[in-house]
Amino acid sequence: MLLNKNGSPNKSKSISGQSIACIVDGEEHMITFGGIVKAQKINRFKEIILMRIEAYSFDETGLFGFVELPKGIRLRGALFGDKAYMVVDEQCKPCIL
Repeated sequence: MLLNKNGSPNKSKSISGQSIACIVDGEEHMITFGGIVKAQKINRFKEIILMRIEAYSFDETGLFGFVELPKGIRLRGALFGDKAYMVVDEQCKPCIL
């Protein structure tokens, strides 16, 4: 699964508005992806784990600048409402668990 800050508008790889594999309270769930949020803004969010993400990009078009991630990596996520968000640090890099 490839992510950009809004999911991925590139229709061939889009997950915007689609589900992403997450671990919530020790159980795996598929939850709608909501985008990316900075770590300092998640104090009211529930912490979760994101799985099966292959790469990410901050390119608005979802076509360029993807950074590949190692297979099997788990990322820090946040659940707010009914959507899952990828948490990034101050340098806008995913928070790896």
